[in-house]
Amino acid sequence: MKKLYKVGIYCRLSVDDASNSAKAKSYIPADESASIENQREILSKFVMLNGWTEVKTYADDGYSGGNFQRPGFLEMLEDAKKGIINLILVKDLSRLGRDFVEVGRYTDVVFPSLGCRFVSVLDCLDTEGDNTDMLHFRSLMNDYHLKDLSNKIKSVRYAKMKSGQFLSAYAPYGYRKSEDDKHKLVIDEYSAAVVRRAFSMRRDGAAYGKIAAAFNLDGILSPRGYWHSLYGTGECRYSQFWTCATVKNLLNSEVYLGNLLMNYTGSRSYKDGTMIYKPESEWIRCEATHEAIVAPEEWEAVRKINEAAKRRVENNRKPTRSLFSGKLVCADCKGPLGASTETQHRKNGTVKHYVSYCCERYIQSGRSVCSWHRIYEMTLAQIVMAEIKADAEAASLDEAGAVEKLKRRMAQYDDQRTANTRQEIGKLRRRLQELESITAKLYEDKVSGAVSESTFSVLITKNEQERLIKAERLDALLSEVKKSDQDAADIQNWAATIRKYLNLQELDRETIDELIDHIEIGERTVVDGKRRQDVKVFYRFVGQINRELDMQ
Repeated sequence: MKKLYKVGIYCRLSVDDASNSAKAKSYIPADESASIENQREILSKFVMLNGWTEVKTYADDGYSGGNFQRPGFLEMLEDAKKGIINLILVKDLSRLGRDFVEVGRYTDVVFPSLGCRFVSVLDCLDTEGDNTDMLHFRSLMNDYHLKDLSNKIKSVRYAKMKSGQFLSAYAPYGYRKSEDDKHKLVIDEYSAAVVRRAFSMRRDGAAYGKIAAAFNLDGILSPRGYWHSLYGTGECRYSQFWTCATVKNLLNSEVYLGNLLMNYTGSRSYKDGTMIYKPESEWIRCEATHEAIVAPEEWEAVRKINEAAKRRVENNRKPTRSLFSGKLVCADCKGPLGASTETQHRKNGTVKHYVSYCCERYIQSGRSVCSWHRIYEMTLAQIVMAEIKADAEAASLDEAGAVEKLKRRMAQYDDQRTANTRQEIGKLRRRLQELESITAKLYEDKVSGAVSESTFSVLITKNEQERLIKAERLDALLSEVKKSDQDAADIQNWAATIRKYLNLQELDRETIDELIDHIEIGERTVVDGKRRQDVKVFYRFVGQINRELDMQ
């Protein structure tokens, strides 16, 4: 019996492919255009001529062939794993990708392991035929094309940077791109006034945090927020507030002196887009490329103040990892809490160091956003250790009861619902098998002439629609059961782990990492003359066990 092929059509078009196609469209036939639409049309006709079933089309428009983390491609792999498709069809091998090693891995290992046939139409390549001899050679040439293209682009960009052209996507705060020449910066008067104010305040002795606080109190948008107000669409994903880091970067940038500093970052290679910082010898500095916002003497004065501040920080005691580093969250703004060390000189001559944690957003904004949420490490350690020991005792005395309590609290877990879901999964699997058999029988009847072409078309369409609905429902139920099983496993894992700490005597980092996901710290309040502070401990796997704890 002829095998039933469920085809997934894959189309890809990168920015370079699009521009090359546009330049060359006077010289190539329309049906050989690299556009997504034409790729889909060619491949759909090919599917029909071969008597296969077209199931789905996957498209990645504007994605490089050197990167396989493309949404359409990844969706196609997932469908192949689920058996939704068993044949992957592309116009030519370069549409799949241009990385020689990765293309070979997918065609030789991944696709066959998924039970997927791979066909490239224009290359006449088929993994189930005997014409795969040229596959790796063609893939190697596509890889070479990608490398050559990368080198050419880098050469052009380097030449433009050397000539003083501005190439970044966004103009630095204080400037905008010229309407006549997008590679030239012109002053934006509103933001330039803010830049001048920052330099003036710094020259008068204001710290980074004081400048950030002044701007926040005056309602001045941060550089990202200001850019979004001019050019962005939808809701702003960036912080609207100024921070110490934002002010520091602004006051140390040569762009406000009229200079451009470029080529200080780059990627590892044409196959690895990871951003790296280049050595200073490779930087490109072009002077007087645009109008300066700050006078040279003021910029130099601020530079000296910045350098002195940097030396003071470097001479301070090196920071060490604190007990709760990375685990504390502000209950109000949901930002992290950072550690700081206080030194107390006692009358007897001894020196004592205390570690405390405060909301980083409050500190970084110059104390103009959020509030302290301050808590001392020694106090917090006592609270958390008491919480762990109490939960360990409860799990040791009645583990079954503790587990059942957690199951009831976790809304996603329900024994009866899970049992019903498993029954429905069994029914769906049996129905999908029936639909597969019906599809195969329809093709047999069509070939033998038992059903007409029109009847076959109606029945196969109806059958495929039901199959897709059932398959989608099956995937959803399988995910639900997997989540329930994981919840049950997490609860059992937590109960077994927490019991080990029944006799905990001292809290250390290893214990925190094993047990705790994060801890929410509330702001201090005074109730009936007593100081209170809410502390919520969230364990790994199971979240918060008890109500919030009050620190009195």
